Amino acid sequence: MAIDPKYFIHDDDRAALDALKSIPGFTALIKGFMKDWNENQFRILNMSSRVRLSETQLPTYYGMLGPICEKLGIEVPELYLEMNVVPNAYTYGDTKPFIVITSGLLDALPDHLIRTVLAHECGHIACHHTLYRTMGAIILGGTSIVPGIGTLISLPLRIAFAYWMRCSEFSADRAAVLCEGTSASVVELCMRLAGYTQRITDQASTEEFLKQALEYKALLKDNMWNQSLEFMILAGQSHPLTAVRAYEADAWGRSESTQALMTYLSERNQGISPKKIPVSGSAASFIGRNAAEVQQELSAAGFTSIQTERITSAENRQPGEICAFSIAGDSTFKELSWFTPDALISLTYYEPLSEAEEMQLHPNEVRMPESSDSYIGRPWKEVCQELVKAGFRNIVTVKTNASRPLFTREDGIRSITVNGIDTFEQGTWFTPDSAIRVVHYGS
Repeated sequence: MAIDPKYFIHDDDRAALDALKSIPGFTALIKGFMKDWNENQFRILNMSSRVRLSETQLPTYYGMLGPICEKLGIEVPELYLEMNVVPNAYTYGDTKPFIVITSGLLDALPDHLIRTVLAHECGHIACHHTLYRTMGAIILGGTSIVPGIGTLISLPLRIAFAYWMRCSEFSADRAAVLCEGTSASVVELCMRLAGYTQRITDQASTEEFLKQALEYKALLKDNMWNQSLEFMILAGQSHPLTAVRAYEADAWGRSESTQALMTYLSERNQGISPKKIPVSGSAASFIGRNAAEVQQELSAAGFTSIQTERITSAENRQPGEICAFSIAGDSTFKELSWFTPDALISLTYYEPLSEAEEMQLHPNEVRMPESSDSYIGRPWKEVCQELVKAGFRNIVTVKTNASRPLFTREDGIRSITVNGIDTFEQGTWFTPDSAIRVVHYGS
């Protein structure tokens, strides 16, 4: 079972991307970037200057990708090795994202952590980060590769891109935690990247590194000056501080909800019926969604007791939309809440009566073709023919000697009543012998 990214995207990632998109000039920047940037530039650079890994080229590392991509539900991307002493890995592209790892990374990390790095980079692909991260890297590193967008980049956009890129790293770290089944490898990876050496041995303590992260957080807590210093350090950086990343990954990996998610994924992969199932959205997020789609989604997730109720009247709702939603009587639950598979799901949706159902409710009646207002000014003979065709048979016409308003037809209708009622809506039901009185101008 592939892991849906909705289960691990960091809240700050979502919020930062929304904030980035709301900055004036972002839309123009996107259009300019997509106009002047060509993804093939990267492919030319990769194919000409880097080593492409495959089943026959450094297969140990390339072979790590398959299981990771299967878990995350993505296609296996191209993987390249770059000569660079700095330990690094990155994922760029759009329609065909690719991963690059550096020679320095292979020198600095043991093989089991290379797998963690690849899971992290695949996490970016699964979260659909790659286009914006490609833009961000070009913007923060200089715009020479896309000369047409230089004038579109404002300081707020530059800062916002850097902030979102840092937040997106937390989501990718979570993907690695889920792929590895533990946060320990991400914590060790962060510690080793902070030290940049293979010589970190068993003497190194991830527990001490996490304590270091806690001390760092305490250093910033309620200290505006230190927070300002942190902002100045990070303003243009694309990655969060390694100790902070380690702390975030460890806290998320150890959380009760993440442990429940790992158990759930393991049970599903083994064909075991899960004891509890996560709900992808909050109760409020289901309101307004299509009822049939939600039913299908919940059944696929493993819920077995879905009760639907149809209402035929609702304001501001489209046919098929959900108006009320609850699980086990809870209509206020938050995103990624957990419920047993047999928890009763109550789903109320709007679906207006069909023509056949309407007719069953109104036996021996016919519907008014138009509203009273729409008849005013229309040719009276044409309207009478329309009413007869609809099934009405008691129609009286009266010519008035009243002055005809400007722009009104000579044979236009002045008023129309049904059983003495002069205001009615299109589709109102009446008996065929209802008394219809049409007052008109002219002959």
